[in-house]
Amino acid sequence: MATSYLFIPHGLAVPAAAARHYGGKAAGLLRLRALRLPVPEFVVLPTTLFEPVLADCPATPAGLAERRARLAAFELPADALMALRPVLAAWGFPGQLVAVRSSVADEDGAAAAFPGLMDSVLSVSTWPELQAAVARVAASAYSERALAYRRRLGLPLAARPAVMVQRQVAARAAGVLFSTFPEYPQEVAIHAVAGLGEGLVNGQRVPQEYYLDKASGVLVHTVIPEEEPEGEDPALTATALIGLNGEGSLLSRSLGADASTSVAYPPVAAAPTIPTPLLSPDALAELHRLSQQLEAALGQPQDVEFAQDAAGRLWLVQARPLTQAVPEVVVYDNANIQESYCGVTTPLTFSFAQRAYATVYRQTMVALGLPAATIAAHEPVITNLLALQQGRIYYNLNNWYRGLQLLPNFSQSKADMERMMGVLEPVEFVRDQRKTPRQRLALLPRLAANLGRLLWAFGQLPRRAAAFGQHVEQEYRHFYQQPLAALPPAALLAAIDRLDNALLNRWTTPIINDFRVMMANGAAVRRLRQAGLPTDPEEWLSRYLSGSAPTAEAPLASLRPALALRELADLARRDYPALLPHLRAPTPRLPAHVARLAPALHQQVQHYIAQYGDRTIGELKLETETMRTDELLVYKYLQNYLAAPDEAAPAPPPAPAGALAAAAAAELTALLAGRSHRAARRTWAALATLRQAVARREELRLARTRLFGMYRAAYRALGQRLAEAGTLAAPLDVFFLTETEVRAALAGGPEWPALVAARQAEFAAHRAAPAPPGRLLHPARPAAPETAPPAEGHLRGTGCYPGEVRGEVVVITDPALADVGAVRGRIVAALRTDPGWAALFPGCRAVLIERGSALSHSVILLRELGIPTIINIPGLTQRLQTGQVVALDGRTGEVAVVEG
Repeated sequence: MATSYLFIPHGLAVPAAAARHYGGKAAGLLRLRALRLPVPEFVVLPTTLFEPVLADCPATPAGLAERRARLAAFELPADALMALRPVLAAWGFPGQLVAVRSSVADEDGAAAAFPGLMDSVLSVSTWPELQAAVARVAASAYSERALAYRRRLGLPLAARPAVMVQRQVAARAAGVLFSTFPEYPQEVAIHAVAGLGEGLVNGQRVPQEYYLDKASGVLVHTVIPEEEPEGEDPALTATALIGLNGEGSLLSRSLGADASTSVAYPPVAAAPTIPTPLLSPDALAELHRLSQQLEAALGQPQDVEFAQDAAGRLWLVQARPLTQAVPEVVVYDNANIQESYCGVTTPLTFSFAQRAYATVYRQTMVALGLPAATIAAHEPVITNLLALQQGRIYYNLNNWYRGLQLLPNFSQSKADMERMMGVLEPVEFVRDQRKTPRQRLALLPRLAANLGRLLWAFGQLPRRAAAFGQHVEQEYRHFYQQPLAALPPAALLAAIDRLDNALLNRWTTPIINDFRVMMANGAAVRRLRQAGLPTDPEEWLSRYLSGSAPTAEAPLASLRPALALRELADLARRDYPALLPHLRAPTPRLPAHVARLAPALHQQVQHYIAQYGDRTIGELKLETETMRTDELLVYKYLQNYLAAPDEAAPAPPPAPAGALAAAAAAELTALLAGRSHRAARRTWAALATLRQAVARREELRLARTRLFGMYRAAYRALGQRLAEAGTLAAPLDVFFLTETEVRAALAGGPEWPALVAARQAEFAAHRAAPAPPGRLLHPARPAAPETAPPAEGHLRGTGCYPGEVRGEVVVITDPALADVGAVRGRIVAALRTDPGWAALFPGCRAVLIERGSALSHSVILLRELGIPTIINIPGLTQRLQTGQVVALDGRTGEVAVVEG
């Protein structure tokens, strides 16, 4: 019966046989219809229509050629024509032009896109043309380029073609959008040309480019090239595009009297006109909305072709999964870590900090009761919590969020962590992993056990924190009893290993308390918001917690160094007035001067260094000079307490420690007066818990400062040993090696001074450059395009697929004159490319294109094949010659001639 030859979409349901009998492209359009998105009407000539023609042809070279020949001679059966005529008549055909497009069974799939490898025939206006177009499109499933693609991807060679007939939009503009742009996945990419879009997807036209922020839809980058001379686009002349010939070349037909003649499309010389944007802000906003709706509904990034008619309405004419790999958008944020690692940080400090964070994170997971297998599976996350960007330490926020996915309430934990870390802009690239009700139910016992274990640990914190402090004090005393300056390298490494085993690997108590602070802070903020606090809860808490000392007799650990300096200043005023002029203007000779003339003050200074000698600005950076490494620093800090003009006047008394806290408490008391007793009690309880946890955290952070100071001392001593052995030029060069490299350098070798010198130059450049922003994205679009012309022998374009390649160039101006042997193992340089080049691409190492679009079918194909690609390189085919050797970077778009 007639309907077996024709599928006419009705309703919004997607037929179960869509991909099997109607092909990938038709299945994609059916999904768009089901989502109520604007799709031009279409019908499908299914695979069952063509199967009898191919039934007895094997998938051998001869059989494949026979299949192509039979399909090229195919004629629509009478009953298929009978079913097709009323459908097309309802569209207004032949007055309404139609497009004939391929829809092979495995086309437009998640793993294989077949970008532009089968023919499309546009602007069909007669029944004879329709018959010929159907045969042509079906036969293109067996073209050499399509078969080469199948061989490259290991797909079956026996293609199952279906053909679509679709109402053709009279386009004023058309183009392609990627709902996620692979080069910059935080963006939506839209490329558009005037008229029909086939010239764009086949690489024949340079499009206008629009890049929108994926989250907001804001236009972030635009490229509007000079308009091409009239005549280069069939949509702008008296010709209409009919598709590709067997070699992938662009053909057109006249719309005049002899409408059946195919001719090569001739360019017409004309001056470029002033460029104007094709797509209005409203059109861009609608395309952004459609793209994100489509990606969310289909669950993955989409490659979408669209057209805009004369009335401004947008139509989606194709959608398929993006087959090329989309890199993860990594968010680096220095948030509050810049307080600990301000400015440029050396490799030794970064490698140690990275290891320390990883060690502590593993202990966190153990403390939460996570299985060993889960911890092992998260090693890539654990070992990359930090990143060094432009010489500065940043959090890798993606990995911190991944860790939170293991907690029962991702959203609340995420908000609490962001608040504690000072993250101002939440990151949405890592989201909670959705779980089915059954999965959530299965997790309940483990989550309940984890919560119970955590709450029990919270209750043990007072006792465990006291024991931990005593343990740190014991190791601290033991470490500095060693004659570090005289120890051999093996003994110094043993001292580092002991710090690892005795302290760093047993850091559970500070971890538990940090959890307590994070959760208590989140709970307190929520209570304050529920109470209707008119001010910002964070600002109010900063005032309330300014009096977080447990008692007046036991001030916060962070305040004790300042109070001890004040006592030193009082001692100097009282007992050594003659020294005050020297103490107010310290010089390098001052420490020896004090030791000789003021032994009691000197003794107190030594005691101060023993207690707080590592507490200084940048104290967690191993390269930082501290009071322990430079005694003069104590006196530089002390002079701030001796600035009173009257030497006999006592130091001004400190401001009341609890004044701000008392005022904040009074403010909250008045606010809670109208609340229930239960609500008030719970609010004050949450605040008391937070205050205790914060006070304990300050105590434990002093222990951390001491721990880092011990590692600093050990590595400085190792640097001295390496310099004495001649392995390093100077002791402090050790900070430009990583921890692993320090151990390797102890075996000697001539390579270390050169490595240190290179890193010192690199870090000096980072230090001299303006500080980067607090948040960095990777991959990130440059802030501004490079405007300086490339140097002689250098070319620059737009990188489309990363990879650094060095090799011999072959310049190809006509793919018909090239063969696979000519490009194998070489770098192809071309004026333009189109999908007809598919047979050449797999053999080459990289591709350089003078003019093109990052969203054209040929570039999509190159990405899918993993071939480094650079497009839009001015003067490429004139400046390069076959046989030259070039080095290229597919990420940056740089090309340099190195030979020839």
